[in-house]
Amino acid sequence: MIKIIGKLIAGTLLTMSAMSAFASIDGMKVILVHGYQAEDLSDSNRSSKARQYGSYNNYLKHRAENVYWNGPWKGKADAFIWWDTKERVTGGIATDVKNQIKALSNNSSFKGKPLLIVTHSTGDLVMRHALKKLGNWGVSTNNFKVMAVMDFGGAGGGTELADIVYNIANGSGAVNSAQRAAINAVMGFTPQKGKIGVMEDLRPSKARSINSGHSSYPRLRFVGTGWQYAGVTKPFLKGMDDSVVPLHSACMASSNGSYDSCSKSIANNGVIKSISKAPGSIWSNYHPILMGEKTHHGGTIGSQKGSQIATVNSNNTVTKNKVRMRYSTSTKRKWWSGGKYVRWINSGSSKKMSDVVIAATDYN
Repeated sequence: MIKIIGKLIAGTLLTMSAMSAFASIDGMKVILVHGYQAEDLSDSNRSSKARQYGSYNNYLKHRAENVYWNGPWKGKADAFIWWDTKERVTGGIATDVKNQIKALSNNSSFKGKPLLIVTHSTGDLVMRHALKKLGNWGVSTNNFKVMAVMDFGGAGGGTELADIVYNIANGSGAVNSAQRAAINAVMGFTPQKGKIGVMEDLRPSKARSINSGHSSYPRLRFVGTGWQYAGVTKPFLKGMDDSVVPLHSACMASSNGSYDSCSKSIANNGVIKSISKAPGSIWSNYHPILMGEKTHHGGTIGSQKGSQIATVNSNNTVTKNKVRMRYSTSTKRKWWSGGKYVRWINSGSSKKMSDVVIAATDYN
């Protein structure tokens, strides 16, 4: 959901060409799926972009390829899937994504090749629906051969901010001035009735009802709990969060709860201890891998550095459906940890979260 509402980082055709000679990861084709873009809800913006690019779909394609993913993943991308925030997950978004997936599955550069899909924010929910619909769409999984999905700041469980947007747009008297200020600060405008698009699907009760439960493909989760937007959104999110998506969503907990970590045995800051406010269970075939205490929503795929990153599990090698991640970690007591051990990725403080993931990943 980058730009979930806002400015995190400043047609049915899909770019099939590699972005550089170094694209792909160890033989897997990499497909990037972006998140929420508030600007799609602005009628004036749509008109000006349509004039500038020939159509708004052309602009959506351009933005996905040249703006949204302008970070560590861009140099690894073989293709992008774009969609319109003005639409709904099971409606217009599904139509656009279906057409792009069908084009990829019939393209000789992708057909039958191992694929790694990387999503950010609402892209998590968009692809959850799409991957459940491949058969109905007439897409052969032998041709569109997904090995795993990496979800960064995944909004598959929704966000409480979407409830506030919905209430503002529909004139709910329950919305207070602080909530209005927070939403206006990150969206840049006041939500209007009937014009919040996919935000309706991001309400936690709705998001969790869209193709919920088991995934046929490993969903690898990378989450943060850092501060963005000067923290104005944090009071309205349940439990710990990355300033846009709460942990119940990013970890893909089975229940919508107030959580401090994705794990019962390690804190979001890497301290190894018992965590009482952690999910009792995670949706089947969803796997939290890394947590960054200071990594915010945009930082999970962007240029943010200086965040120590913890591995959710003690095993430094994780393999799911031949996608292998190997991390180097250190487990030490820190002066601030009250005598408890802290497990961090080595040199994580000097690297971007996505750089850490890319360096650790291969196809086994």
